[in-house]
Amino acid sequence: MAQTDEQVQEFIFSKCKALVPSFDARETIHSFCGARAKSDRGDWIIEASAADPDGHFVHVAGIDSPGLAGCPAIALEVVRLLQEGGLQLEKDPNFNPNRAPIITPKDGWKGLKAGPPGMVTDPAMNVVCKCEKVTEEEVVRAMRRGLPIDSTQAIRKRTRAGMGHCQAETDNYNCECRVAAIIARENQMLVDGVGRRPWPATSSLPQRWMNDAQKDELKVLQSQDTKLVM
Repeated sequence: MAQTDEQVQEFIFSKCKALVPSFDARETIHSFCGARAKSDRGDWIIEASAADPDGHFVHVAGIDSPGLAGCPAIALEVVRLLQEGGLQLEKDPNFNPNRAPIITPKDGWKGLKAGPPGMVTDPAMNVVCKCEKVTEEEVVRAMRRGLPIDSTQAIRKRTRAGMGHCQAETDNYNCECRVAAIIARENQMLVDGVGRRPWPATSSLPQRWMNDAQKDELKVLQSQDTKLVM
């Protein structure tokens, strides 16, 4: 039987209480949800396709946790399987396995400035996300990597801009709009064409920025002695 958002939240809060007894549900800023890759084998599927006797097609499926940590080893295994299928490889002499960092380590607010858009003209000092101390320079650096970027979500994943406690609240620093303006400038496009954070696609919360009444409801769910098993 499918569970409601409230039942799922109640179950998650019960685990939070067990792990951190002082956890306060009213401090919740986001709740992620989504489909997870699972196979009926109970393990990852990394193998040559039986439908392709030449071995030119490799299945890589059901990669759940810890797929992110395992992806380098998965890639090596796929290369090995393709080589068994006859793939001829040549090393690229220009390949550089070391990537320059996007984020510059910070020493508090030293060398950084926050203010209305346009006030700080030095990109290295101009903070576009106060919670995470992300600068304009870091956003531009991410923009000029190999993969094209046309959304604030893409910048968020690379720099953490918008991932702080305020969750890009418009009444706080409005960092999502600041980032969108930089993306539009760098791509020479209209700012209305910049992709924004989808809602409610990635959350089970009632709205992006919850009011006090909604936070109180979460607190009530936290206090329940749940018997749910998932």
